[in-house]
Amino acid sequence: MKLNVISLALAATAFGAMAANAQTTIIQEERRAPAVVIETPSSSVTTRTEERGGLLGTEKKTTTETTGSGVTGDCSTRTVQKEGLTGSKTVTRTDCP
Repeated sequence: MKLNVISLALAATAFGAMAANAQTTIIQEERRAPAVVIETPSSSVTTRTEERGGLLGTEKKTTTETTGSGVTGDCSTRTVQKEGLTGSKTVTRTDCP
């Protein structure tokens, strides 16, 4: 009788240990950078102004200003074009921080 009780206790202990090992689960999660990066285009604003002057309106000055351009959207460009009887001249200035 003692042998049956000891065998039963030993079997219950072994079965309990196996059941405990079967319930152990390890979950590993890896986070990686996305494969595709979609950049939204920056919205730029362009303003164009034309002025006439000089004798009988023979001189023309065109100013074009663009803000929000460039890779980061922080650049601004200003182009001034002057036309007259003696010729034309274009000056462009770009400011990017």
